[in-house]
Order: sequence, then structure tokens, then C-alpha cells
Amino acid sequence: MPIPSFTRTQLVAGAPGPATALTIGVLDGVHLGHQHLLQRLREEARKRALSPGVVTLHPHPVTVLRPELAPSYLTSLEDRMELMRASGADWVIPLTFTSEVSEVSTEDLARAFYDHLRMRLMVLGPDAAFGRGAPRDTVARMRVLGRELGFEVVQIEPMMHDHERYSSTAVRRALADGAMERVTALLGRHYRLGGPVVKGFERGQSIGYPTANISVAADRALPALGVYATRASVRECRLNGATNIGRRPTFDAGHVSIETYLLDFEGDIYGERMELEIVHHVRPEQSFGGVRELSEQIAKDIAAVREALS
Repeated sequence: MPIPSFTRTQLVAGAPGPATALTIGVLDGVHLGHQHLLQRLREEARKRALSPGVVTLHPHPVTVLRPELAPSYLTSLEDRMELMRASGADWVIPLTFTSEVSEVSTEDLARAFYDHLRMRLMVLGPDAAFGRGAPRDTVARMRVLGRELGFEVVQIEPMMHDHERYSSTAVRRALADGAMERVTALLGRHYRLGGPVVKGFERGQSIGYPTANISVAADRALPALGVYATRASVRECRLNGATNIGRRPTFDAGHVSIETYLLDFEGDIYGERMELEIVHHVRPEQSFGGVRELSEQIAKDIAAVREALS
């Protein structure tokens, strides 16, 4: 199937000026493995006087290929693009992944990159696979096509961390375990959640611990339910916080909320955007016998957070 016209439009609209070097993929999370790929892309591009960039697929192909599965993202598209640029890409083009795009062959996608993005070098990761059926021999097929059209192909070696390959799956697994130090090691930075501060039930305020609740996208990957030591950025201020990610089992066991008690802070920040860096897992979520027991535990949590962030 030839590449759809709307996809050609996306490529042409985002095309940089000179000849390019590129990589393609979702690159969700932009973990250290992705960063290594982008740094290598930049190095190889500079050797050839090419402009390095990324064609990133969004939404995740699983939303089209396996619609019964709801993917969770480690980063929003906007954050992902910003992180890619910070890691070595001069430009990033989000390519809307649809059922039509899923039927385009590996070779036809590469030809579109060659024609519309003036691709002269393709740098691929160790498990690179794109195009209809995501064939395992994608790299070999690109080498054949490259010789035909006139572009080079470079494939990088896998990067390992503690006997495990850097991958978005590894990050999600560590998140699900609440293993934030491992998440940080895989990402090369603390995991972040952000959103506007919204009204909650204000139960924390009633017991002396007012919290700032943020609303995050429903498709964001969350750590294991529990209490975390966090660093918050709001109104250009950087504050330490004790963040509860959970269903509030002591009160109503409702939907998952993200509530942060900001240490040594007073003020009204409703409506402001707050970014959280999740540094350390203090304890798992638990239910308490009443408000007094909960209040005593919060005091212990805050002491643990101060120690973790000191």
C-alpha cells in the first residue's frame, strides 16, 4: 500500500531544509537507551553534514493493532519531543499512526523518508522494526533499499543496565513495583508527572495537612500506589513534597488521585500547573482505622520524606 496522502503532508510540513539523518520509533520515555541512540544519530549526522531528526509514531501502534489494549505512556507527546531535542535531535516529526499507516510497507515508508525528508542516513536501534507487520528483518531490508536509493544504514548495539536491556517496558515494570531508584537509573532523570492543581475533597486540610491535587492524563503510567518523596515545581518555585498516589482507602476507596503535601509552604495554587519529580517510594498504600491513626502516619511519612530528600 502506498503511503497515504495525509502522511506525506505531515512529512513535507515538518521537513527540515538540508539532507537528513533520521531514526524512527515511538521512543516513549526517552530513556538512556533512546538517548544513546539519539547521541549516536547526532554524531553520525555531523560526520556527513546532515541534519539529525526523529520520526516519532503517535499514538502508540498498539492502539491500532491491538485496540483491546490501552497503552500507558511514560511521557506526553510534547515532553517526548522536547526530550528528543535535548538528547540530540535537531527536529522531530510526529507521524500519526493510523490503520492506513499500519498497512504501508517498510520499503514504502523508507522511500517516503528519502523523497520528502531527503534522508541520506538511517540510524536504527538494536530491535528496530517498522512498516507493515514490523518485520524482524527490517534492518537487512533497509540496507538493500539503501544501496538501491542511495542512503546509509547504521544499527547500534543494545545498551544494558544491571543485566537488563534499557527499554520502555523495563521502566514501566520498575514503576509498577514502585522502584523509583531503578526508574531513575533507566531514564537518567527522575520520573515526572504534571498537571493543573485541582480541587479535591479537602480532607487533608481538615486534619492539618492540606494537599495540592494534580490532574494528569488518563493514559499516563503511574507508579505503584503509595506514598512518595517528591520535588514539586510550581510558580517557578521548587519545593519538597510528600505525595500520595492512591485511592484513599481510609475514606472512600475511589479513583486514583495524586495529592501532594508541600513541605514548608502556604498559599493558594489552584489552577496553577505543578510538575512532580518522583524520587523515592516511602511506603505502599494502606488503610487506617480512623483519622487520628492516619494523621500520625502522615507525620511519619513527612519525616521520612525530609530524610529521603535531605
